[in-house]
Amino acid sequence: MWSGVLSAAPPESESGKCEPFDDDCLNRQASSMDDSSAGKSFFSFLDRPQGSLSYGLNEMATAMDEFFAEERVFYDKSGSYVRLTADMVFDEVEDTRYTGDIKVKIRMPRTEEKLKLTFESDPEEQRDDLDRTLEDSPSDAAREREYYGGIQATLGDEKKWRFKPSIGVKFDKPIDIFLRLRMDRNYKTGNWLFRPSQTFYTFKEKGFGSDTQFVLDYGITDDVLFRSSSFVRYTDENDYYEPSQVFSLLHSLSPRRGMAYQIGVYGITEPTWHTTDYLAQIRYRQNVHSDYLFIELLPRVLYQRENDFDAEHSLTLRLEMILEG
Repeated sequence: MWSGVLSAAPPESESGKCEPFDDDCLNRQASSMDDSSAGKSFFSFLDRPQGSLSYGLNEMATAMDEFFAEERVFYDKSGSYVRLTADMVFDEVEDTRYTGDIKVKIRMPRTEEKLKLTFESDPEEQRDDLDRTLEDSPSDAAREREYYGGIQATLGDEKKWRFKPSIGVKFDKPIDIFLRLRMDRNYKTGNWLFRPSQTFYTFKEKGFGSDTQFVLDYGITDDVLFRSSSFVRYTDENDYYEPSQVFSLLHSLSPRRGMAYQIGVYGITEPTWHTTDYLAQIRYRQNVHSDYLFIELLPRVLYQRENDFDAEHSLTLRLEMILEG
């Protein structure tokens, strides 16, 4: 999957080490590692010899985003992209519950990948939100979701600001139309990669909303990435701000396995700025078949103000399919 990310380069040196950006050489080396017999390596970029951080922080961050299927991938992919997610959630209080989402983006022919058709579950709700709606059965989870279809354009230079305006409509009553504009850019400053993004959206029924995010990445080693993600949401529906701060360590364990260690704090500004939740979780993710089927385990401890910040433990089993073209 990653062979297209990096360009070709000179052959393997006499010392047995690969030259930078030599994918063929790197793939041969990766084949001798564990899990290599299972197929393509999602982390082949991270498996290269010493020195990758000196020139590959952007590629490393992109590789982590794509392996862990971060939300920004849906907007950043230039081609077609499909992500189907099914979650089974076990917790201490209630019976097993279910949720999921769908993200589909199909590039339109003869548009130089500038226009794409989209189909998605509620575009205002992200896969890893703390307040996701959980249902008693998988069929209920699929039936109770709201689904939107639309069209998205891509404008701007990849090395500068990119603009992605889109329009969509809800496939259910009452009919709801939304407009969305996403802007993002990457800045590399020293050993840090700064990736700001801003999304404005408006729904006919719900009104205006704004999502502001600042992601800061730092490569600790060739296979460990530190990430700070600051996020603020405002909606007319709530009429207050919802800030959050999440720190992550993203770790490539092998070409097909990865771990994310995360802690976060969440709050609101109503009636004044205050904390509502603390989060600690681990994500173990494995590519179990070819380059499109993944399984993920997410043990989580959540501390909520509404429950006097008592520890609430849960375990999420996630099955995810990702198709690209």
